[in-house]
Amino acid sequence: MALVPTSDVPFLWIETPSSPTSFIALEIFRLPDGAGPDVLDEIYAGMTDESKVKQGFRRRPYRSVATGGQYAWAEDAKLDMSKHVIRHVLPRPGRMRDLLEYIGKLHSTLLDRSRPLWEGHLVEGLEDNRFALLTKASHAYYDGINMTRHLLNGFSTDATATNCTAPWIISEQKPSVAAVSKPEESSSGPGQIVDAGKAVAGSIGAFVKAGRSAVRDRDLTVPFTAPDTILNQKVDSSRRFVGDAWPIERLRKVARAAGTTSNDVAMSMCGSALRAYLAERNALPSRSLVAMVPVSLSGTAIQSAAKEGNTFGAALCRLGTELSDPMERLQKIHTQMKRKKELMANLDEASAQIYSTANMMSVMVVTLPGMRPLPRPGFNLVVSNVPGIRHQLYYNGCALTDFYPVSVVLDGQGLNMTMMSYLDQLAFGLVCCDKTVPHLQRMLVHLESGIAAMEEAVGL
Repeated sequence: MALVPTSDVPFLWIETPSSPTSFIALEIFRLPDGAGPDVLDEIYAGMTDESKVKQGFRRRPYRSVATGGQYAWAEDAKLDMSKHVIRHVLPRPGRMRDLLEYIGKLHSTLLDRSRPLWEGHLVEGLEDNRFALLTKASHAYYDGINMTRHLLNGFSTDATATNCTAPWIISEQKPSVAAVSKPEESSSGPGQIVDAGKAVAGSIGAFVKAGRSAVRDRDLTVPFTAPDTILNQKVDSSRRFVGDAWPIERLRKVARAAGTTSNDVAMSMCGSALRAYLAERNALPSRSLVAMVPVSLSGTAIQSAAKEGNTFGAALCRLGTELSDPMERLQKIHTQMKRKKELMANLDEASAQIYSTANMMSVMVVTLPGMRPLPRPGFNLVVSNVPGIRHQLYYNGCALTDFYPVSVVLDGQGLNMTMMSYLDQLAFGLVCCDKTVPHLQRMLVHLESGIAAMEEAVGL
């Protein structure tokens, strides 16, 4: 098969036992009233039908003399599904705390590269007649949006539907949506050369315009301008995950009153929470923390066809952690993100990749074997917002009630804050190295305080 693309291969190169580059999607379902034990038996049977596994989930990485020592994808025609789909029962009474501990342990281990890099964990026995599906996969496979397309497109809006599928199983409901789109072959004819020239010229103009605006507004955020913090230490393999959700309408009301966006409000909540958490630990730097914010280059419609690999750009944004005024923080984030999104929208694909690689290079360098920690991090953490679906979904009659992302933690990046919207809620999934970021649950308290402060400031 082909070499692993340059946008995906870093997640293979930089992975170590203390820094797995896999993520987990946590989906919680409620069994229908009167459901018997056969419901989960049938769901598990459908999850383990090896003949229906999608092609993208049959890939495993390998290197050889023939590949020049580079990673390439091999396709496994046969899979041992017992190694990929695991059934687990929580100890009674099936508390959420038990599920979170299981997620932490699962997230701390490497996927076996001798087989395709994914696992599904069907976790039973959760209190209130619920169960969970944990989908763990290498970030070299998909970015957040493309993986979400796999996660949701096999479900149904019909509570009576019985042909729903797990993310790795070919969907019989919407084959045009669930199918993975392949990159189109490119042509190098005269027309394409002219178009490429126009795109590059447009990108140069976009960089110049953005640079002038940033310098004029004293808002230039480049790699290695972030302060060194307790978040940016060497990590071990211990992982802790916590999550909570807020009504999207709460964020929208603040956004409308302040003239910003809901995403700006969510990022400001993160900035406020980080400020309060670091202040509690007497570790708040005088300069603002800087977040790397993924920006999709392939659209954000979850109903669209999923693409293999990673198709996101990387923007840097200061989170206003040095500011005590919640509205000043919100407006600064709004100005930065508006400018960064306009820049990304005006870049051609090659320029967007170069710009993003420059912003992420610090993480790639510091995680390479034998490299010493850099004197200052390229950025302090990743803050991401993955769009979801606003309507109720079911998995063979079982209502999907909660959807949380559990993203990647790396050396020098001890905390990740990722958001996911579903129904009328925005879920915050926070994952950390437990040694580097202790008492992570305090962040949830500070997130609520952050939005409450903005509500008070705008008179809500």
